[in-house]
Amino acid sequence: MAFLLMVFFSLIPLTTFVILFRLKYQRITYPLAVFYLAVSMWQMSIAVLYGEDWLDQRTIESLFRFFRMGTVVFAPLLFYMVYQLLFFEELQFDVRKKKILQKMINRFSYIGMLIWTIVVYIISWTPLGIADFDRHSIPPFNEEFYYPMAGPLGWTFLIHILLIIVMDLLAIYLTFKIVDKHRRTFLRVFFVSLLLAYSFGVINLSSDSPLFQAILALIILVMGIFTAYVKLIYNKMEEVNGQLLIQQLFLRRVIDANPNFIYAKDQYGRFTMANAAIAALYGVSSEQMLGKRESDFYADPKQAEEMAKEDMYLLEKDEAKIQEKQYLQTPDNRIYTVQITKKPLFFSAGHKELLCVATDITEMEQKEEYIRKTEKLNIVGQLAAGVAHEIRNPLTSLKGFIQLIDQEYSIDPKYTKIMLDELERIEFVSSEMLVLAKPEVIVKQSITLSHLMRDVVDLLNMQAITQSITIQMEPFKEEIELEGNANQLKQVFINVLKNAVEASPKNSIISIDHEQIYNRLAVSITDRGMGMPKERIERLGEPFYTSKEKGTGLGLMVSMRIIKEHGGDMTFESHEGEGTKVTVWLPIKAGEKKGKSAGA
Repeated sequence: MAFLLMVFFSLIPLTTFVILFRLKYQRITYPLAVFYLAVSMWQMSIAVLYGEDWLDQRTIESLFRFFRMGTVVFAPLLFYMVYQLLFFEELQFDVRKKKILQKMINRFSYIGMLIWTIVVYIISWTPLGIADFDRHSIPPFNEEFYYPMAGPLGWTFLIHILLIIVMDLLAIYLTFKIVDKHRRTFLRVFFVSLLLAYSFGVINLSSDSPLFQAILALIILVMGIFTAYVKLIYNKMEEVNGQLLIQQLFLRRVIDANPNFIYAKDQYGRFTMANAAIAALYGVSSEQMLGKRESDFYADPKQAEEMAKEDMYLLEKDEAKIQEKQYLQTPDNRIYTVQITKKPLFFSAGHKELLCVATDITEMEQKEEYIRKTEKLNIVGQLAAGVAHEIRNPLTSLKGFIQLIDQEYSIDPKYTKIMLDELERIEFVSSEMLVLAKPEVIVKQSITLSHLMRDVVDLLNMQAITQSITIQMEPFKEEIELEGNANQLKQVFINVLKNAVEASPKNSIISIDHEQIYNRLAVSITDRGMGMPKERIERLGEPFYTSKEKGTGLGLMVSMRIIKEHGGDMTFESHEGEGTKVTVWLPIKAGEKKGKSAGA
């Protein structure tokens, strides 16, 4: 019974040996595995001594000598582990002491230890090492066992055990110097357990002690070391998981801090990741986007469906895509222009996601558009300065000669009138070009807006009456004053009102309203004409862009420039078939009463 029980217990360290060899390699994993193999052989050497009912004496003696390899191999194993600690482990150790130990524990002394171990093992196969085996039975235990009797050189084995204990004590000392706390704890448990087991084994060397008591030390040794090893792996995994969590949080913060719209989708079109920028775009949190689709947030269901189909297609075909320009519409109807990159990512078999990074280029596009318009204005301004200067002098001469010809020769007056009208038109265009080329307003004066607007209406009222158009203007308050150039502002309002008259049908009304909002004044001129589509409104103010048959587009551009120089702005509202509303925003002169009032 004792034989079978001890054989069973010898399988425990043998199983541990197999498990350790299947784990990922570390510097102590393989030596530890070999150590467990040695422990298993040590246990088997004791077990066979109880195998009288199963084996003959000669077989028992041979197996005992063979399995004694497990006992003697502890010395080179411990030597190797001490060598690893001295040369490859980070130790908080005095340099001088470390060098002394490294001179004692090195490759050459390790070879000497191997040779000594082989000699001790070979001696155990001869009568010089083990002279004979005696049968013993110790009351009250009925189990009989064979006890090995030492031969003339049996002392070599005792010296070998002493070397093992010395090497173990040295290893325990070095473990206190290990920097890595996880390895320090594990190796300390390992070497202390080994020392206790060997000490218990030495105590049980007496022939009067039942050998199967070594099972208790063996169980404590194996389970203690295995538990320490599992704890070592667990602590390292916990530490790595902690570092991964920190890295994950850091990566999450980096992604959220990125102004680009970053998100990922699974194979079903659901969001698996969304950064703060894309979440803010849809007015939700990043967590609220997870597991949902674009149709749950997107303002345009049709476009959301098209985008989802495209994403599913890219995932299915494993294709990447870079789209230079795409428009995103938010729930509050804001439109963003983005440059988007989409790329499938593979995580495991059957699992892939689509990573999307969209860069907001709305502001950049606006700046580019502004630069294009500015370049046009600069070119037009330079051209205007040169052309207007060259045209005005010849125009004066031509007008004078035509008037002289009209007086001295009998020419049909209608021809000379047409010529003079066209020359005046050329002079008007050149005047507008000169205004365009002029620098910003330098001299400003106080302007009473009520007087300025009455002059503008009086000037164009006759033209409106001839076309059966009524201009309705609510009186402006006398106290509303602006700072600016009266002639330039009058030119702006004349230009806008003239355009309204020309766009209005007969028997229609043009209304002029004003509204004071805090320190700004909004003057609106509304006609009931045909109106304009959105694409035309966006191009208003571009040089040489006009809807008039004989227009140049410079008048509105000059007007917008004048208002900008006065710190104001011009806005346009128009719907086809309903008319157009032009609003001129101007700052009120400092010192005016703040608040909100309305006229008309």
